[in-house]
Amino acid sequence: MAELGLKKKEIDAIEFAFDVYDFKGDGQVDAFYAGDLIRACNLNPTLKTINEVGGQPEKGKKSLSKAEVFPMYKACKDSKDQGGFHDFVEILKLYDKNDDNTIIGNELFKLLTNLGEKLTKEEAKSLMKELCEPEDEDG
Repeated sequence: MAELGLKKKEIDAIEFAFDVYDFKGDGQVDAFYAGDLIRACNLNPTLKTINEVGGQPEKGKKSLSKAEVFPMYKACKDSKDQGGFHDFVEILKLYDKNDDNTIIGNELFKLLTNLGEKLTKEEAKSLMKELCEPEDEDG
């Protein structure tokens, strides 16, 4: 893996995550879990990036060997199309009109359903119902 320029720590993380997602113990991981495996190695690729490097949106379509995962990890690591928790928080701050660490419910709903990896309206409503405090008179 030295030819890919990966550090020993990264290689160890990939091998560990691969073993976790090798559910059958046959040295193969379903490509459906490629994104989860790579995210377990502290990267945050988008679904688009995962699909471009060989991940699959459906289970059972393709299996990956450990040797195939290393170049996928490298491609995701080199991809500029990723963001993290801190990026999301910074975007949310743009919508904090009163500078009091709150956001109007409708604004949050629009963000969740229109930006980045979009949620469906049902997913956004469910998420907001579960995680958000009830709206006050300002929304």
